[in-house]
Amino acid sequence: MLQSEILRKKIKSKSIVRVGGAFDSMSAKLVEIHGFDAVWAGSFAISATRAVPDASILTMTEFFDAASNMTETCKIPVIADCDTGYGGPSNVSHMVKKYENAGIAGICIEDKIFPKQNSLLENGKNELLSEKDFVSKIIAAKKAKQNNDFMIIARVEALISGKGMAEALKRMN
Repeated sequence: MLQSEILRKKIKSKSIVRVGGAFDSMSAKLVEIHGFDAVWAGSFAISATRAVPDASILTMTEFFDAASNMTETCKIPVIADCDTGYGGPSNVSHMVKKYENAGIAGICIEDKIFPKQNSLLENGKNELLSEKDFVSKIIAAKKAKQNNDFMIIARVEALISGKGMAEALKRMN
């Protein structure tokens, strides 16, 4: 059974799916050993282990290598935090194909502009993409995936950007 299928079944069957963050194969294995349902290959953690800010400095290949190594090490699904999708819709399409073919269960992209700043940065800029541009990325991701179970998680940053609940709900819809 594919990891994406396992992840989808867990999400459908459990009220809470426990996902633990990791930055490399060893930390992912610790997540697995301690009973989590899935691994979150977090861009913040992966960036921090390379002593760079979570600000779109590392390449897609560097994040991909970390996440695919986790997939090779663990028997539980890996969800990769792919920041803003590493560019426009064409980049997102390429990314989805690459991550899905590596056995990663799903990806998460956020609705911020590239290059992004970490959402928790004090006095940071949390500029959001237009809804139209973000939807274009989501459509490109959905068209690129080959397996219906491969998850595409769209992360809305309106609340943390100070735009309020109404804007967050509007963007989610």
